Amino acid sequence: MIRTFIGQTLLRDRYRLLRTGAVALSLLASAIGWAQEPIPTSRLTFEQAVLKSLQSHPQLAGYNYQLEAATARAAQAGIRPRPELGLVVEDVAGTGDFNNIESAQTTLGITWLLQGELIDKRIEAARSKTGVIEIQRQILELEVAADTARYFLQAMAQQERMVLAHSAVEQARDALVDIRRQVAAGKVPQADASRAEAELERRALAAEDVEHELDIAKYRLAAQWGERTPGFGALEGSLVTPVPAIDIPQLRAEVAGNPNLAIFLSRERVAEAEIALARAEAGIQWRIDAGIRRLESTDDYSLVAGIAIPLGSRERNRDRVAALMAEQNRYRAEMNAKVIELETRVYMLAQQLQHSRHVAEALSLKIIPSLELAHSDTRTAYRQGKYSYYELVAAQQDLIEARLSFLEAQYRAHLYLIEIEKLTGLSLMQLSENVK
Repeated sequence: MIRTFIGQTLLRDRYRLLRTGAVALSLLASAIGWAQEPIPTSRLTFEQAVLKSLQSHPQLAGYNYQLEAATARAAQAGIRPRPELGLVVEDVAGTGDFNNIESAQTTLGITWLLQGELIDKRIEAARSKTGVIEIQRQILELEVAADTARYFLQAMAQQERMVLAHSAVEQARDALVDIRRQVAAGKVPQADASRAEAELERRALAAEDVEHELDIAKYRLAAQWGERTPGFGALEGSLVTPVPAIDIPQLRAEVAGNPNLAIFLSRERVAEAEIALARAEAGIQWRIDAGIRRLESTDDYSLVAGIAIPLGSRERNRDRVAALMAEQNRYRAEMNAKVIELETRVYMLAQQLQHSRHVAEALSLKIIPSLELAHSDTRTAYRQGKYSYYELVAAQQDLIEARLSFLEAQYRAHLYLIEIEKLTGLSLMQLSENVK
């Protein structure tokens, strides 16, 4: 079942990736939610979000009824034809010796249509369709889990952007205090303080925008399990956690486990069952009659029995069989095309994942430390009157943009990881251990 798959791969490893290094964001609880509603304070983990969506997603409920209907149809297919009870009166109301009831022959009989093998084939054909529905439900469960993972990451990205936005506000506020002190000492003009005040307002507006985006992301996430209002506060986890290394050839080889390929095999089995049913329907179906006859003229009774065998060729369903065999071949061709499509998709995602990892590493290890040093030096030089206010703001902005770029690179890497897990059904933590 897909829940087992999610528990072994997507849930366990993504949860392990995200729960470490969690950012303390309790201040968000006061900034998100409708003013008239109680503000939720519980933290939501990645694992909880995926499990909630698998248990309560609105679309998944319909498949339970589809399976019930398919099971009922399979049971109905096993019902045999009802025996027929017949009454025949002969040699009565005629002419001559047969003009009255004394010459009548009355036969009471029962007829059975023997469909033993045919019934079995009908049951098999009906049950094979149940398998298709089950695979379709697994595909939807995988889609729901992957969508929930994406929405969780989107909300987490907004949550961490909120941290950066608040940090930028505090940075601008500290800068304003510092500049006002410089103005009071006559070291910088009043215009610098006015510009710093405007910069503080811009940063505050930017933080407010992120608050709205976070609120929207939470509502989208909560809708995955049918909630109209999020019942959670902050999200547990961090995008700073590095994404594991991957083995691209192994990923492409594991595409065969995707349920989107299993659906073709299931449909091929349905066609095979329908071919067997068509051949059984074209075969001989025996009909047996048995009964008792009364002869009025002699006041005697006798037993009667008979058998009926349909005439004609067993090949009368050959065109239907040929059509079903053509469908089987079509499913095989479509599955081969899907395999190529999925392998190509996995390769593209893996390349994008590696690039995002490279960008995040470069930003984390080289660019951001250099910009932090540059910002510190620029701030010191500004206090000494060596740099202008514009150079100070430029250094601050470069550092903020680099941190946002790092967050975006990590966010994209985690998204690519989710898509790869969805297409392959593998745990990338296990793959990483194999690479090592």
